[in-house]
Amino acid sequence: MRLFRSLALFVPCLCLNLFSSLSVAAPGYFWEIGMEMEGMPFAMPAQKVCAPKGGTEPPVTRGDDECKILEKKMTGKRFQWKAQCKDGLMVGDVTSTPTSYSGSLKMTESSGSTMSMKMSGKRLGECDYQDRSGEIKAIQNQVEGVIASTCQQALTEMQGAMMGRQCPKETPLYCKRIATLDGYALAARIPEQIVGVADDEAASMIAERTGEIAKPCKFDSAKLRATLCKRALSESNFDFVSRLCPGDRAKLCKPAAAANRLGYVNASCPAEREALIKAHCEGRKYSSDIEPRYLDFCSNAGMLGETAPAVSAAQSNSAPGDPAGTVKEVIIDQGIKKLRGLFGF
Repeated sequence: MRLFRSLALFVPCLCLNLFSSLSVAAPGYFWEIGMEMEGMPFAMPAQKVCAPKGGTEPPVTRGDDECKILEKKMTGKRFQWKAQCKDGLMVGDVTSTPTSYSGSLKMTESSGSTMSMKMSGKRLGECDYQDRSGEIKAIQNQVEGVIASTCQQALTEMQGAMMGRQCPKETPLYCKRIATLDGYALAARIPEQIVGVADDEAASMIAERTGEIAKPCKFDSAKLRATLCKRALSESNFDFVSRLCPGDRAKLCKPAAAANRLGYVNASCPAEREALIKAHCEGRKYSSDIEPRYLDFCSNAGMLGETAPAVSAAQSNSAPGDPAGTVKEVIIDQGIKKLRGLFGF
């Protein structure tokens, strides 16, 4: 769909001519114009333009004459119009004063898809208006650049809400990526903390967060996720399964234990966790008695015979300074407590 870009590029033409249809050199005013597109996560940057003085009726034709006026009506300070453009039917409504204006545009494609935007402006000071064509082109180029940059960022970050009519050029690439494990996981944005949530509760949370991410591609997100979960299981992709396939977590417990994926085991595999505790942690009174690769795991399971509750993979892999505490911090803290008990300080 081209409605998104069509509306964005139409506004500079309209705003530069809002109060005049002059095309010769004339005294003018600087105007600050702004616009906000439906579906955009932020307003477009404000633009400062020089428009000629004079005139009472806002122009309603595009600079490239791609729109044919069907209706127009001036009531006091309010101007309304309807135009048939190449990209669809445009309806405009602008209310203006000598020093400001505000209004809206709505374009509807033949398919019924719509796109709306709000626009506003305020007069700043005088300027020497010469030729508006270069100014219009510069603003249109800037708008195109902002849209292109925004859509590229949306693709990089797999922002499904921006795909479709907002970023039609990037949508095919988005749809290709979302059918991969990495692409779907990025689009889903499921936090790591979910690995410690019970399967049923996690499944509900995941379904809610992923319900719309495949909509621009006309995919069924639930079916796509089920297909990707099967692929993740076959590839032993522990991270994808732990975050997006809660019902399948147990199926990777034995492979996780065999591969020493201790964070996965600690969070999702109680039987394997207990077996590893017995094999590598129980009876070890000092950290030097524990194999280095199991030190983090054992310290989270318990130290010196003191059993502690299981923690999530996020906690077991926490970085220094993290509220969950690093393994070394846990060991030091517990060691200090025992020394205080032994020596009475």
